[in-house]
Amino acid sequence: MEFGILNQSPILDGQDVASSIKDTMELAKKADELGYRRYYVSEHHNEPLAGTAPEIMISHLLAHTEHINIGSGGVMLQHYNPFKVAEQFQLMSHLAPGRVDLGIGKAPGGLHLSTTALQSELKKDRPSFDDKFKALNHFINQSHTGELKDLQTSPDTSNPPAVFLLGSSPNSAAFSAVENVNFIYAHFISNNKQKLQDSIKAYRENNDAGKLIVALSVIVTEDKALEAKLKEENVIYEISFESGKKLRVGGKDRAEETVASAEEPVESERIEADIIIGSRDEVFEKLEWYINNNEIDELMFHLPTKDETIRHQTIEALAPIHSIHKSQPFSEIK
Repeated sequence: MEFGILNQSPILDGQDVASSIKDTMELAKKADELGYRRYYVSEHHNEPLAGTAPEIMISHLLAHTEHINIGSGGVMLQHYNPFKVAEQFQLMSHLAPGRVDLGIGKAPGGLHLSTTALQSELKKDRPSFDDKFKALNHFINQSHTGELKDLQTSPDTSNPPAVFLLGSSPNSAAFSAVENVNFIYAHFISNNKQKLQDSIKAYRENNDAGKLIVALSVIVTEDKALEAKLKEENVIYEISFESGKKLRVGGKDRAEETVASAEEPVESERIEADIIIGSRDEVFEKLEWYINNNEIDELMFHLPTKDETIRHQTIEALAPIHSIHKSQPFSEIK
């Protein structure tokens, strides 16, 4: 089993945006040198995170790494034209053949204010996320029919980026399986083991060949007092709208802002953070179920702290197990 890193590029403790972006690059170089399989950067808007445009960050990271796959975790497709997104990632695939992953997210990547700004020019009757994703997949695979059948993202589309759908529900898993794309289950957002198992089943019942990755919050530290601090900092609130839509946001302040700006009745539920934390050996033990699950192809680690030292020591500590095969019993991985 191989490991990857999801870096949301937070503004690190005591640092500014420029130095935090530099650290995103340094972590990518380190992950590349230590043998990690993938390194993803995210898209967030109007938040204390440096990553607003993964397609730009990815191009930069590709130029400073040699082997690791660089991808988006993910592009928030609801804001964008599928053809343009496909063109961008096809071009990056020419810059680094075989190393570009196009991860697509369904969430807005921000609250009402940034979503309003990003979608100000979109029509009221804009297509659904599912329809936009299907269109994107057709553009990547050059499989459009009808009036768009001759539309190409590049004169050479022989080496397209690998497509991944990011989700946290069995419905998302089943949709990605039917669309014949890879799936990343955002367990660090969902925090529900049963929903994870249901999602794995939903994906594998419809797709045996695609990659299934589980993204977890992981920290390696000997500091026992840090666990409670990080869990409080990473509390998630699920906002349920009367219309049926659900949105998960991090932190009490953001939850209150979402509730206050909602244009319909909402309810808010606090969900405790699920962080795999401890010494190197303790983290290995807590990862045992995931490592030995034959339905999971890879694990991806989200680092839920703004402490630069802890972030670096975590990927250094976990790097020796990047080449573990799923067939190995846990007792053999130390």
